[in-house]
Amino acid sequence: MLEVEPTKVGEMTRSKYTLMAVVLVALMTLAPILAFESFRVTQAQPVTITIGALLPLTGDLQSYGERAAAAVQFAVDEMNQYLEQQNAWFRLQLVVEDTQTKPDVAVQKFSNLAAQGVKFIVGPMTSAEVKKIKDLANQQNVLVISPSSTAIELAIPGDNVFRFCPADDVQSKAIAKALEDAGIKVAIIVNRADTWGEGLKDATKQAAEGKGITVESVYSYNAESPNFASIVTQLNNDVQNLLKQYKPNEVGIVVIGFNEVAQLFTTANKYPDLKKVPWYGSDGTALLTEITSDPVAAGFAEATLFLNPIFSPASTAEQEKVKQAVVAKLGTEPDAYSYAAHDAVVAITLAILQAGQTNDMDQLVNQVKQLIPQITTSDEFAQFAATGKFPLNDAGDRATADYDWWLVAKVGGEYKWVKAGTYKGLEDTNDFIAMDAFGGKTYLEVFQETFAPAPATTTTTAAPATTAPATTTETTTTAAGGVSTGLIAAVIIIIIIVAAAFLYSRK
Repeated sequence: MLEVEPTKVGEMTRSKYTLMAVVLVALMTLAPILAFESFRVTQAQPVTITIGALLPLTGDLQSYGERAAAAVQFAVDEMNQYLEQQNAWFRLQLVVEDTQTKPDVAVQKFSNLAAQGVKFIVGPMTSAEVKKIKDLANQQNVLVISPSSTAIELAIPGDNVFRFCPADDVQSKAIAKALEDAGIKVAIIVNRADTWGEGLKDATKQAAEGKGITVESVYSYNAESPNFASIVTQLNNDVQNLLKQYKPNEVGIVVIGFNEVAQLFTTANKYPDLKKVPWYGSDGTALLTEITSDPVAAGFAEATLFLNPIFSPASTAEQEKVKQAVVAKLGTEPDAYSYAAHDAVVAITLAILQAGQTNDMDQLVNQVKQLIPQITTSDEFAQFAATGKFPLNDAGDRATADYDWWLVAKVGGEYKWVKAGTYKGLEDTNDFIAMDAFGGKTYLEVFQETFAPAPATTTTTAAPATTAPATTTETTTTAAGGVSTGLIAAVIIIIIIVAAAFLYSRK
């Protein structure tokens, strides 16, 4: 049997307890450090919040949708950089869905995003699409910011839809003012028979009639299957009849539509009389590449001085950054609605940041909804906003706005959109500018030359070069108030004869 000395046993026991004590002290020392490290690692993993984008990457507004998608992606990337600098609790990711510019598809894509837990959506772009999804957005507590829906009937206080563009009650006044400035006395309106087209048509008719302009007729077409052959035939008959009563510069045609207007122009180009009068468009056709890329449609637009308004945001340093990013990606410049889509992402981001961290997404939506009107007028928003800071009205729509005017002209051998001026909404005035594409002339000057040429002067027989021409006024005055010397001489002779006869008779 192995024997161990008592002294050594005591030493081993003491060593054991000493080791245990050291380990215990070490654990007590490391515990807070390990806990802090665990907390720090947790904090370093920010929450991902998805922003959905419902945009028309195909369909009637494809070019608008492509530009808006590029602007939204730029905004997400830029905001993520800012959130990282702020060590914020969340980051953004973007999911873009193609609505095909169709309301029913927009509903389907909205439902897909909502099923994935997406609570913040940029878009849709058309009022018909927004009208289709607005009730779903309210029911499922999803916040929607449209960059381009303008229908007056969708200006609804308290709903979950914001619109970062002005409603059509402003645009209709811009169109009516352009008609008035040009001297139009009678107008014809052609419009899409959808929520947006009908609303803008009614508002434009009212605004024009308020300025004393007669709206002779209105033609509404089915956007899905427009019968332009029939409409153009009726338009041609109307114009021919009106030109018997009015001058060409007194008759105007207003078209309210999307890229299908290119097809309308191709059909109308076959009727010479339809190119004798000026045509006007809306923000649905302004800057559309579908028009400038079609030689026939573009040629018709140029010949009729097709004047289009689109909402004009304030110029900012951020706007130039967005412009460069979109041009680098697509090769085309963004429009005002692309900038508004970019700003929707900025507003959502800053509102979430101000609301603070939470796991309750419905509560977060409610807080963001309350904060958005404050955010859009803040200096922090102005730092990142492509359209500058702006107020929202009670319906959650952009409260004030100006509009830029655009024309189609051939520049360097190809058709392009050319800026013609700006409509000032608060003053209800137009400021038309000199255009290089039109020889440095303004829209109204080109308008007069195109539709109201100076009357030909009456040909008269010229007097000999050696004879100084007498003015008509002088000639008329002499004939009316003078007495000729021949008449005076005749009277004197008669008096002499009468006197001589009298003297002879006395003798």
